[in-house]
Amino acid sequence: MRAELTLLWLLTGGLYATTASLYAAPRDPFQPAADQHCLTPPDALAGWRLQGVLGRPPTLYAWLVSPQNAVVKIAAAQPLSLAGWQLIAIAPRSLTLAARDGCSSHIKIFSLKGSAYAQESTLAADMPQPHTGAGQ
Repeated sequence: MRAELTLLWLLTGGLYATTASLYAAPRDPFQPAADQHCLTPPDALAGWRLQGVLGRPPTLYAWLVSPQNAVVKIAAAQPLSLAGWQLIAIAPRSLTLAARDGCSSHIKIFSLKGSAYAQESTLAADMPQPHTGAGQ
């Protein structure tokens, strides 16, 4: 009798575990299981901006500026000086970095604002210009 109760208890516990796993969110079997540290992306590059990109495609150089105005030069052939990040790509108008923590979702893309031919001034040619002469 005692063995039957133990067996019944084990089976109902296993049934509960199986039922609970049936109602859990499905996981993509082709992706590695998400670790806890992969759920929160690192914010080490929050506030950084891409200052510019110079060169021609295979030899491009990029400059990142920190919120404290520190400048970091990045080149594909040189080791990256940002701890915990690796260079994925440098394009003429963007820079892509990935966290070196093994999480595929921690990718940071920096892009230059505006188009390549944008001008600083937004005045149109037919708008009246303000007069800045000395006699006024």
